Amino acid sequence: MAHPVSDYEWIVVAGAIGSFFAAFGIGANDVANAFATSVGSRALTVKQACVLATVFEVSGAILMGSHVTGTIRKSIADIDCFVDEPAVLMYGCLCVIFSVGGWLLLASYLEMPVSTTHSCVGGMIGMAMVAHGPACVIWAEPTDQFPYVKGVSAIVISWFLSPLLSDSYDRAFKVYPLLVGVTIFINAFFIIYKGAKGLGLNKTPLEMALGISLAISAVSALLTTPLSRLIRASIDATHSTDAPAAAAAGVKELVTKGQMRSDELDVSKTMPPMSRLAEAGGQISRRLSTSIDVDPHASIQDNSVVGDMHAQAEVFDPKAEAVFRYLQIFTACCDSFAHGANDVANSIGPFAAIYAIHATGEVSSKSDMGVAGYWILALGGLGIATGLLLYGYKIMAALGVKIAKITPARGFAIELGAALIIIIGSRLGWPLSTTHCQVGATTGVALLEGKGGVNKYILVKTAVGWVITLVVVGCTAALLFAWGIHTPEQHLA
Repeated sequence: MAHPVSDYEWIVVAGAIGSFFAAFGIGANDVANAFATSVGSRALTVKQACVLATVFEVSGAILMGSHVTGTIRKSIADIDCFVDEPAVLMYGCLCVIFSVGGWLLLASYLEMPVSTTHSCVGGMIGMAMVAHGPACVIWAEPTDQFPYVKGVSAIVISWFLSPLLSDSYDRAFKVYPLLVGVTIFINAFFIIYKGAKGLGLNKTPLEMALGISLAISAVSALLTTPLSRLIRASIDATHSTDAPAAAAAGVKELVTKGQMRSDELDVSKTMPPMSRLAEAGGQISRRLSTSIDVDPHASIQDNSVVGDMHAQAEVFDPKAEAVFRYLQIFTACCDSFAHGANDVANSIGPFAAIYAIHATGEVSSKSDMGVAGYWILALGGLGIATGLLLYGYKIMAALGVKIAKITPARGFAIELGAALIIIIGSRLGWPLSTTHCQVGATTGVALLEGKGGVNKYILVKTAVGWVITLVVVGCTAALLFAWGIHTPEQHLA
């Protein structure tokens, strides 16, 4: 006898917890795509990157995440297969969520930047095939809207296009002012015209959206002009003849601060026992401090391959690099916004399906999340930010330091190229792999130094991760789903 979906509220609760867990894994692994280059070029510290990422990841998730969420939730598995088994689909999505989260944390531990899009798509494929066979997977299906095909084939095409398109943006070195203006325009246009459906922005006429976006771009450019003198003065002061002394003082201060932290830890051992709650809070605080104060550039001295690669890279004018520093931070924020819009779907897309089925009692591709969609997107965005704060430094070091030498000028080209491709893909409903975009752009810029400009070990390691991710997560989700759905006492049907 079939049970109503209202009997499976535990799946909704477990799905919410699991989606935060999966988002945590995305933050630990994939948010490095947005800020690894900024940290690697020393334009930002890990702490500063975490603050900016929290703001822009959550903003991108809430304002634009619904488009890709729909693709993940509706365009991978044929939901018609589950019309008579809504609880089965709920449980299947739960298995996908935990499979994605577990793999991302393992990959982060191994310093392997993998594609979260691969993870989620692989999990959905594995679950659907166990449930009803290959026929339940939407491999390719024509559609009247661009890109004129949906399903797994459209997503696979985007995996190959995203790194190739990102490579072409190495020209950003020469035309960065124009590209910055275009980036502002693109962000504003997609938010206003096709962004937040719940706020009614998607009903804005095309002409009005274009006009508002152009106005925002123009105002931003005008506001930036008066700041140019201050920026130049700051650069001149930083690179004056007193800079070496200031740098030495900074190193001394850093060492002193490190000693003070060590002394404080030693003193804490002699303090009276605290309450368990306070002790737990202290452990979290120390863990957070360790994560955001770590030096991602340590591998330059510790790893001879990385050190030689950095030593052989071309050195540009320090003052010119400093100018790009401000532009790189801006493009990193745009990249982070794009990442939140695209990759939050990988953590909360399956949970959105669980919630919609439980709320309506049926499986439907037309389900509207309404206001609940925003708190679900916010849950994913906050999970991503938490993962970055506690564990994101490992992938930041891999993509920001170990794979190639990143400077502000190089990082600007990398970040802007990746951000433009990801934002456009997000609006078109293509869940692009941000890892592909970022690594593709990084490789394209680094190869300007020749073959020795790229750490081949990290590049191959990343490629292997892309290949095995789909298989690992797909098999894990399939095993979890089969274990639950085929037990003698299961009552999901």
